[in-house]
Amino acid sequence: MTQMLAPASANDVAFMQAHTTALTKRMAPRLAQAKQVHAAAGPVCTVAPAVTGTLTIGQVQTCSSGTWLNAPAFTYQWRRNRVDIPTANVATYTLTATDTGFPLECIVTGTNGGGATNARSNVILGP
Repeated sequence: MTQMLAPASANDVAFMQAHTTALTKRMAPRLAQAKQVHAAAGPVCTVAPAVTGTLTIGQVQTCSSGTWLNAPAFTYQWRRNRVDIPTANVATYTLTATDTGFPLECIVTGTNGGGATNARSNVILGP
């Protein structure tokens, strides 16, 4: 059996309006703060960067940025044997004889108003 609700009286409506307005006024600063926290969320990498290319001296390797949340800007740093290669800070890197036999990887840093996060690519072995 379905129950029917009695229509709200004018007093009930006035009470709800008065309290809803007061509650809204109290909650507005908290809602604004929640929006700021969400807007300032740091970058989150959901799919790791990937290095692709032909493993031959003189061939270009490319590091994808991966997939990220919270709209970061990206910087890149290539590493040989877990040590930064000082001049290799863009998304592409040309293999040299110095890379022979060493593991290479690319570190992608996502940066936005909420901070910076590093993500490591797959490791490849130099030619």
